[in-house]
Amino acid sequence: MSDPVEPLLRVEGLKTHYDSTDGFLDRLLGRSRRVRALDGVSFELREGETLGVVGESGCGKTTLARSLLRLIEPTAGSVYYRGEDLTTLSNAELRDRRRDLQYVFQDPLSSLNPRLTAGEIVGEPLDVHGLAGGADRAGRVRELLETVGLNASHAGRYPHEFSGGQRQRLGIARAIAVEPEVIVCDEPVSALDASVQSQVLNLLSDLQERFGISYVFIAHDLRVVEHVSDRVAVMYLGEFVERGPTDAVFRPPHHPYTEALLSAIPEPDPLWDGDGIRLAGTVPSPIDPPSGCRFHTRCPRLVPDADSDLPADLWRSVTALARRAANADDVTSLTATRGAVRAHDPTGRADDPTGRADDPTRAESAARPDPTEASRETFDGLVREEFGLPGTLPDADAEEVLAEAIDALYDDRIGAAGELLGSAFVSPCERHRPPEYAVGPDHGIACLRYDDGFDEETGTLEDDSEPAGRS
Repeated sequence: MSDPVEPLLRVEGLKTHYDSTDGFLDRLLGRSRRVRALDGVSFELREGETLGVVGESGCGKTTLARSLLRLIEPTAGSVYYRGEDLTTLSNAELRDRRRDLQYVFQDPLSSLNPRLTAGEIVGEPLDVHGLAGGADRAGRVRELLETVGLNASHAGRYPHEFSGGQRQRLGIARAIAVEPEVIVCDEPVSALDASVQSQVLNLLSDLQERFGISYVFIAHDLRVVEHVSDRVAVMYLGEFVERGPTDAVFRPPHHPYTEALLSAIPEPDPLWDGDGIRLAGTVPSPIDPPSGCRFHTRCPRLVPDADSDLPADLWRSVTALARRAANADDVTSLTATRGAVRAHDPTGRADDPTGRADDPTRAESAARPDPTEASRETFDGLVREEFGLPGTLPDADAEEVLAEAIDALYDDRIGAAGELLGSAFVSPCERHRPPEYAVGPDHGIACLRYDDGFDEETGTLEDDSEPAGRS
């Protein structure tokens, strides 16, 4: 995954952890908690290219962006700019280096000093780095404003007098004032209207073509990333799960998380009926990330245990029950939940703002029994229905464990049921942290499904030892 030509920017094992310890007593007793917001990210940025970084909110994208320029101090790892490690520089040395490395913020209004005029904001970097003064400075400010599509006469206006798109153009003018080689763009268009987004994206593209700027472009919108990026890195819970050329990332093979993100992109067709992949559960806490592959708690293509005789889809359904039981507060979230309507409102009208309580499907829903009052046999059926499980699993050992777990749920021992299923149905994805497998030129995916030991026919990892990677 490396280029023989020295990259402009090279990041190796970058980590940024935050201390989230609450209160003096926790610190006194040594009960510290670390938020692993960024946990071992590596990549390269080449001259004149755009690397898009995409992922859900809270996955660590902004932490990555700010750690690159040491706007927040990384915990570990290195950031090399033209071979020089930025993490070892003194504050004075880093300040000089920021002539070459600039930042465009997500919210232009909060990143602009409200007491300064547009001319003063754009001219400030020139003053800090001693690049221009007097008439030269004034002329350079006018030139920069016009370069980003603003009128030179706007130099006397304050940030609140501009529209959102104009404020972002002002932020871009400030960034290019010192003629940087790299600009980190932290979701620069996410707060803008669609029409204004395209204008700002086209401006960034024009500036790159004109000045040869390299971008690290942070976004959560895959359509935007596809439009602007030469290469893409997909981020989940502080790690990259896939990275490669844009064309390669946007077509199979995919990491399961990338596949889910791509399935959520709407088509510009009023008759389009999307068949998106709905991920189960929520993003785990970065304070205590899952073992092995961090995506395994939500993965729709979880690799089953090779020793199990259950079909892969049934095995995943049982593990889905185990994961939900581990976080459930009551059994209603583990059963076909239609019964909950009847428990609180026999008419079924309480949560029906449309007034369609007489709909036959709703009547069927309201008629379902309340799981907290159901018989053991009925309760068993509700649990199996919720997770798509048959009345009897084809594997006798697996059925015995499942039945015992349902008994525990029926007795309101939810934690015990989750522990029983969690210990009996363990995926290799939970045991092993996948390396990045090369699946094409400069294209890597961190998923055990691309290991040499993965059997496509059975959907299992043949040798459940530490993954060896692909040759």
